[in-house]
Amino acid sequence: MFWFNAPASVSTEVQEFLQFEKDWLYGAWDYKKLLLIFAVPVSFTALGLAFWKRSIWMGLGVVVLMATGKILWSIYNAGESGKSIIIPAIVGLIICIGLIYFGFKRIEKKK
Repeated sequence: MFWFNAPASVSTEVQEFLQFEKDWLYGAWDYKKLLLIFAVPVSFTALGLAFWKRSIWMGLGVVVLMATGKILWSIYNAGESGKSIIIPAIVGLIICIGLIYFGFKRIEKKK
């Protein structure tokens, strides 16, 4: 991400996983890949609907399912190198949950 400095060193697992994702994206596209890619807009639509209904629990559930799906897909398809995203994904998930929770609490205070 552009706002982080480039790391001094990158682990082999991370390099392998990033190469796997790049190869996957540039590889042949079949109906399975199209269905999987379609899951992204469906997930964000579900997230939008959950928050449109002002349901923090439904929204958090969608966020957790999205992160869990990415982790499981990565491990299943990339093997050992896919495990390299577990910690960053969980940290990102915790940050998202915290921001969503505090955002909802702030909205409730304003009412």
